Amino acid sequence: MPPASSTPMSLPKVAVLTPVYNGEAYLRETLESVQAQTYANLVHVVVNNACTDGTADILADFEDARVPVIVIHHKTLLPQMENWNSAFSGMPEDTAWFRLLCADDTMQPAAIERMVACGEQDPDIGFVGCKRDINGLVQDPLWPTDRDIFDGAEALRRFFENQGMIMGPHLLVRTAVLEAGTPFYDLVENAADTDAALRVLTHLKMGFVHEHLAFTRVHDATVTQLEASPLRKYLFDWYLFLARYGEAAFGAEGGRQMKQRYRRHYLRRLVRSRREDARGDDIWAFHKASMERIGEPFGPADYLHAALDRGMIKAGMRDDWFAYPW
Repeated sequence: MPPASSTPMSLPKVAVLTPVYNGEAYLRETLESVQAQTYANLVHVVVNNACTDGTADILADFEDARVPVIVIHHKTLLPQMENWNSAFSGMPEDTAWFRLLCADDTMQPAAIERMVACGEQDPDIGFVGCKRDINGLVQDPLWPTDRDIFDGAEALRRFFENQGMIMGPHLLVRTAVLEAGTPFYDLVENAADTDAALRVLTHLKMGFVHEHLAFTRVHDATVTQLEASPLRKYLFDWYLFLARYGEAAFGAEGGRQMKQRYRRHYLRRLVRSRREDARGDDIWAFHKASMERIGEPFGPADYLHAALDRGMIKAGMRDDWFAYPW
């Protein structure tokens, strides 16, 4: 593990990326958590996405900070994922690792130091995760504690079977995974940070630090609370993840079966939400459009299969869907 006193230039450079839109409520605390890092070779890239609150004033207070703060200013508001991707333009050319840190999240002082030490063990590690605290509760990430390196295919299988959690916003990622001309964060994906991590696992390993190093703040003003949760967007995310990475996790036939099994469960969940949820019609419209967009709309056969599946589950002839999202 590289000590905090190491010469900065002897350590791989790390860039913390923080996109922000009107984040004055929590931004200062986020910035201070980066300044408190024990890791020596660090920069903080902050993207001011046309903020109209006091964000710019807060950033001005960090102009001469110990950890250099590189600010990108957008005069017009960009969509969220375009804004996230724009942060890469502010990274120094010699950046070896980057880490997204949302403007309302923080991390422990030793977070970068511990995660770099894990990642530098093996050049085939594409990203490093850690335990996180969500509003005061430290999650059990479910990864076996007897090791800290996982093969990509195994990590994908564990993710899909709820035997290992991947927290997209709290990953240290090797910059070598970035492809010129290709957005790292999918511009049309809801859980783009998790999607990017799963894509990395199709060809690289995962590292994991079994320590609580990150904090996620959940509040009513987050995109998740305002948009994703009310429309149950996570249901579509999971289908798309299986469509894209199920084969890498389970093989061609296993991936196909897993996706079809989830497809039946997904449709039943949507039908129930449309019937019982106050925003049922909005939920249905979003998911219908999303499935059509990827060329896999629900048809009459899907309704029949979902109904038969439900009957067989009730009769004890088939197991119910076993993993997230229930």
